[in-house]
Amino acid sequence: MFKRKLGLALGGGGARGLAHLGVIKHLNEIQLPISAISGTSAGAIVASLLAYGVPFDTIVENIRKLKPTEWSSFRFRGLGLFHNELLREMLTKLLPENATIEGAKIPLALKVTDLISGKGLDLFEGDLIEAVMASSCVPGIYTPVHKDGRLLVDGALVENVPVSLLKRLGANFYVGVNLNGNLEYGKPDGIVDVLTNAMDIAIDSHTKAQLKACDLVISMDLTRYSRTQTQQMDQLIEEGYKAAQKTIGDLSQYVVRGGIRKLWRQFKLWLPFHLKIPELFKRFK
Repeated sequence: MFKRKLGLALGGGGARGLAHLGVIKHLNEIQLPISAISGTSAGAIVASLLAYGVPFDTIVENIRKLKPTEWSSFRFRGLGLFHNELLREMLTKLLPENATIEGAKIPLALKVTDLISGKGLDLFEGDLIEAVMASSCVPGIYTPVHKDGRLLVDGALVENVPVSLLKRLGANFYVGVNLNGNLEYGKPDGIVDVLTNAMDIAIDSHTKAQLKACDLVISMDLTRYSRTQTQQMDQLIEEGYKAAQKTIGDLSQYVVRGGIRKLWRQFKLWLPFHLKIPELFKRFK
């Protein structure tokens, strides 16, 4: 039995975030309890629905009802090229009235960025739908969320896979889900792809370092899938499912290895001189 408190950090990636549903599907099948969950951008959407206990099939059904043209063809508005009210409508339908971050069944936190200060904000409380709208707001494409004198946008600008939030939520085993496992971005098909490619390049420069805080990373190559279209929903869910199935395996091995690593680090602190490391320690270093 896996006895540690597992925290799940879901990264951003636009429509590719549907792959998160495949990860959740596998975790449900192996009955692995999630003690805390954090999300950025597309990951914030899935994290919020999961934290409030919205059934997997209900999430899939509601996303499937959105036609690709409806999901991506938004009208021009203010500080962004498009509005994102269809997402708000779906969240309003699936989440309880006046849902808050702190009211979730599973401890939840979301990452956003303030365009004015340039700093990241960790959200552990407050209006959930507004927080999700902000965290999933790709700057320049969607309209920023105005709150308390701030302009809030996609948290991926500062932390795409928000592992840093999990400790405060009480987790002690961190699993990050990275949708940008392959550092190739594909040929852009339009202005939205140009903007998101540029953003992804900037984001990936710091994501690799941030993922080092994870005990386990579920990473996948989704380059061939669009960031704005959902017609390949089933394939994306399958990609996430297979990646989770391949990566997770028997989590008990990570508990054992993690404990041995900690013991070895302590042992080295008081070693008076270099000793040949036994093969047993080599395996887990």
